[in-house]
Amino acid sequence: MLRNRFWTSFAEGAVLAGTCALVLSLPRLADACGATPSELRETVPADGDTYPANAALMFWGDGLSVDKVTVTIDGEPAALVPAPLVEGLGALAVKVEPEPLPGQVVVVAGEFCDENDNCPASITFTAGEPDVTVPAPVVEASFFAVFEHAPLILPGGCDGGFQVDQTIYVHLEQPAPTAGEAASFFEVTWDPGEEFEPSALRRTARALEPTTILPIALPADRFGGADVSTDVCFEVVARDAAGNASAPFELCPPCFMRADAAPLPDSSEAPPEPLWTEADAVPGSACAPATETTGEDTAGESGEEPTSGGESESGEAPTSGTTAEPDSETGAQEETSDSATAGEDAPDKGCACNSDGEGGLGSLLLLALGLVGVRRRR
Repeated sequence: MLRNRFWTSFAEGAVLAGTCALVLSLPRLADACGATPSELRETVPADGDTYPANAALMFWGDGLSVDKVTVTIDGEPAALVPAPLVEGLGALAVKVEPEPLPGQVVVVAGEFCDENDNCPASITFTAGEPDVTVPAPVVEASFFAVFEHAPLILPGGCDGGFQVDQTIYVHLEQPAPTAGEAASFFEVTWDPGEEFEPSALRRTARALEPTTILPIALPADRFGGADVSTDVCFEVVARDAAGNASAPFELCPPCFMRADAAPLPDSSEAPPEPLWTEADAVPGSACAPATETTGEDTAGESGEEPTSGGESESGEAPTSGTTAEPDSETGAQEETSDSATAGEDAPDKGCACNSDGEGGLGSLLLLALGLVGVRRRR
C-alpha cells in the first residue's frame, strides 16, 4: 500500500516538478565568443519581504556587481560585504554590515550591472529574526534516477552546442519552506576519487518547494569508467543563505534507470523526466521489490510457505514533487572535488504477512495446532 502511494504521488508531481526544475536548472550559458548581455533577473529578498537579519542577500542574473549599489538601515548608510558562507550557490551574494536589528528597514538601491546602466533596482525589506535553524532534508525520501537517451545537442559554446546522452534527475526532499526564512539550497557533488579518471561534478539547486528536482544533463562518457548504476554516489548537503548547513548524506545506487534510443525533438533544455515504472527500478535500490523471483517454485527446498498475494511494501521509493537549479554540462561549468562515496541505507525491507480475509476461523485453528505440534517436538 505504501508503494502504491509512492507511485500515485510520483505521477502527480513529476511533470510539474520536472518542468519547474528545467526552467530553473539550465543556466544561461555564456558564449565563449561573446559576452552575455548584463541583466538582473531575481533578488532575494524581494521588495517588501521580511527576511532574516543574518542572511545573505542574493541576486541572480548576468554581469552583476554591487559596486554601484548603496544600502541604508533605517535611513542610515551601511555597507554590502562579501558573504563567504554562501559562496558558490549560484548567485551574487552579499551581507549587510552592520547586521540590521529585527524590525529595521533596509533599502538596497542602485545599478546592478557591472559594465552598463540597464540594471537599476531598488529593494526595500524588513529585517526579521536571525535564522539559526539547520536545514533538515528528508534523506529517506530523496533519490536519483538516470535516463540514457538519444544524443541531444544543447546550445552553448562557439561551436553552437554540446552533446548530451544521459540526464540524471536528483530528487531532494525537505519540509516546506516558510515565509521569512533564509533562502535554502541543495549542493550535490560526485567525487570520482582515484579509481576513475573524470573530474569531480558539482551542482546546486535552489529549494523553493518541499521537493526539488535537479536535472543534470551529461555526455555519455562523463563518468569515465564508473558505472552509474553501481559506482556513482552523490553527496548532498542542504544549506541556507544564513550559513546553516545540514550533515552531508549520500544517494546511491540510482532508484530508476531507463534506456531509450528514440530520437528526441530539438530543444534548448534537457529532456523532461520520464514517468518511471516498476520496470525501471534498479535492483538493490530503495525502489526495487524486496524479493526478486526466477519463476521457479523453491518453497519445497526452503520449507517456507509462499506468502499471500499482498504487495510487498519494500519497493517503496522516496516520494517526490518540485523545483531546481544547475544542470547541463559545458567546459565553463563549475566543478569541485567534494567527496561522495557509499550509498544511503535503504528503507526497511521486512517481511509483510498479509491476510486477504479468506480461511476464517478454521485456518486459525489449524495454525494454532501446528504451533502446538512444533512446541511438542522440541
